[in-house]
Amino acid sequence: MARTAAVRRGIAVLGTLAVLALAVPAAAAGPTGDPQAIALFREAARATNALPAYVITQSGYVRIDDSLGPRRRVHWAWGWAQAQPGYRPATERLVVVQRGGRTAWLEDTITPTAASCRDDCGVVPIELVITHSAAYDGLVSSGTSASCFERVSVLRVPYPAGGPWWTAVGTLARPVRAGTLTSITSQFPSGPQLVRETDWVRTATNLFARSTVAVAAGGGRPAFAYRSTDTPLAHVPRFPSITLCS
Repeated sequence: MARTAAVRRGIAVLGTLAVLALAVPAAAAGPTGDPQAIALFREAARATNALPAYVITQSGYVRIDDSLGPRRRVHWAWGWAQAQPGYRPATERLVVVQRGGRTAWLEDTITPTAASCRDDCGVVPIELVITHSAAYDGLVSSGTSASCFERVSVLRVPYPAGGPWWTAVGTLARPVRAGTLTSITSQFPSGPQLVRETDWVRTATNLFARSTVAVAAGGGRPAFAYRSTDTPLAHVPRFPSITLCS
């Protein structure tokens, strides 16, 4: 299929501030399978990529480990690499701003889940701001935004900016309509792992509404799964104010 899940994110990627290993899925060449599903997915990708801005709410894709103490620590890991000791499950609120069908910039606020941080674990939300040429991380000690940021390599963040967010790849099955949504399920390899993704399209608008992704174990890498919902924004938000930490 897919949501650029594998292409844009690199599902089989290890990403922290310390270690990085890139992998590009073999299915990135283009979609195969049911013609109706391919046509519908491409139309939904075109429509969703044309939105000025929308929010993705996601769980299961990233885990974090950080500290506000005198020794500032900001770590995250995504995809198959997230199952590391000390890294806590988290949810994401990802603001995607687009121009000309491509991602202009992203703001990803990653918050430890309540279940993973019951006893004031000391882990606070991480805010990532990503453009095509730069990326920043900040710790959110209060409110909804970090007070200052450190610059990091664009290769060390879970998502790139500059390209289309949705792209059709993999083998797509016949779409299934249920009420106001139509689902499209696809399979594609990501390195040694097999990905099964289902995306639901709003029938009235041809916009993507939500997704579930299950990645099987393979090549010594563990299985994992994540889910997300997509919500268009009425207005394009301002680019976050970036103040570098002293």
